[in-house]
Amino acid sequence: MLSLAVEECQLHKRIALKMLTYVGTRPHWLMAGFMIITSFISLWISDTACCALMAPIAYALLEEIMIPKMKQEKIEDELEIPDFEEGEKVIQLDTSKLSVRDRGICKCMMLLVAHASLIGGTGTINSTGPNLIFRDNIEKNFPNEDTGISYLSWMTFAIPPMLFYMFSSWFIVQLQFLGPRHLMGMFRKPTESEKQEEEIARKAVWKSYDQLGPMTWAEKSTLLIFLLAVLSWVSSDPKVVPGWSDLFRKGYVTDSCSGLVAVFLLFIWPKKKPDFRFLRKDKNRPSIRQEALIDWECVRRRFPWSIILLLGAGFAISDAVKVSGLSSLIACSLNSTISSLPLFGMQVILSIVVVVMTEFSTNSATASIFIPISFTMAESVHAHPLYFSIPTAIGPSFSFMLPMATPANAIVYETKTIRMIDMVSCGILLNAFCIVITVINMNTWAYWLFNMGTYPDYALRHATNMTGNSSQCL
Repeated sequence: MLSLAVEECQLHKRIALKMLTYVGTRPHWLMAGFMIITSFISLWISDTACCALMAPIAYALLEEIMIPKMKQEKIEDELEIPDFEEGEKVIQLDTSKLSVRDRGICKCMMLLVAHASLIGGTGTINSTGPNLIFRDNIEKNFPNEDTGISYLSWMTFAIPPMLFYMFSSWFIVQLQFLGPRHLMGMFRKPTESEKQEEEIARKAVWKSYDQLGPMTWAEKSTLLIFLLAVLSWVSSDPKVVPGWSDLFRKGYVTDSCSGLVAVFLLFIWPKKKPDFRFLRKDKNRPSIRQEALIDWECVRRRFPWSIILLLGAGFAISDAVKVSGLSSLIACSLNSTISSLPLFGMQVILSIVVVVMTEFSTNSATASIFIPISFTMAESVHAHPLYFSIPTAIGPSFSFMLPMATPANAIVYETKTIRMIDMVSCGILLNAFCIVITVINMNTWAYWLFNMGTYPDYALRHATNMTGNSSQCL
């Protein structure tokens, strides 16, 4: 609902374009800027919505830069679509008519948008399906326990590796499609043609931003409500200091309460400046009723109900995997195969299995199956409950290889600027980098942050008697 309100007033577009005006327009920094902006937006809205927002902006920018550079003799043969309102002809972007370097820039730009929308979702606990499924599982497995997981602690743990994921994607994509010489070129002075290209990009960004006009009352109101919701999530139970949720009994308030209060405000707060009597010049004039920031018609028309159904299905599958005993069965099978390995080795193998599986199914479905399994495995080998479960929650977001793996990939693939083989070859290497970064983070920063060197008391209180019980596996 919050992201819907942001999209309805075009606040997300203003934020994206404004941030682009601050980054450089050289290809290296333009790509980095797009990646930072997309990841930042993906922290707060779903990866699909984020990619659906940023992909058209990136594609429009590429059209501004690349169409004039298409080979002149081939432009004449280009399919031209008449614009009956303007009386002009519109030339479509065709990357096959660009130089190898320009074609590589197009591939990099669009692929980075997809990668960043997926990577950004790992940074907050409620921004993507797998994270929500993880939180649902940990709350059901350890009800009313202090597991160390909160909105703020998740960001503290997840933001540092997220930055490394982003850098890996930025580096790998450019290395593959533009080569090492291009990467080294960021430190030299630009040529005249590169300066012209930068100027075109800068003008295109400013033109799009100026078309938005001044910031409206609806944008300011939505931004304020959004910031208040985020502040409420962060301060409810920060762990390091008492939060406002401590004013209530344990488990009485959750992050959902803050979200629903924010949604309630969106339905009653006016889209235009309130027509209060003391704000009117004509005090005798009756007040005019203003529309709310969002109404039910807007929700009915634009709300992504499929995401709710997908998450609900994910919760159901997750419960079924646990209640039916499938999680115990698979955990026992994995234990019998890899139990001779140290916990570090088991974590690596589990991370690889999850990342491979998520390329062939939705990230929520993968998380729904493997997160319950990870908790069962941790209990069976007496490991910290978070040691295996966090990698299985983050791993499903690394679906970089195939267009059908996630809607974000499909959106980018539909622009026809990139081939499937390009996504696969680049995704394999990026998956490997992300797994390594996750494992290093889990055994250093996260290991200290969540005190994974000890087996917590709450895990003992809620044990299912699987630990050391070989008959369960038999």
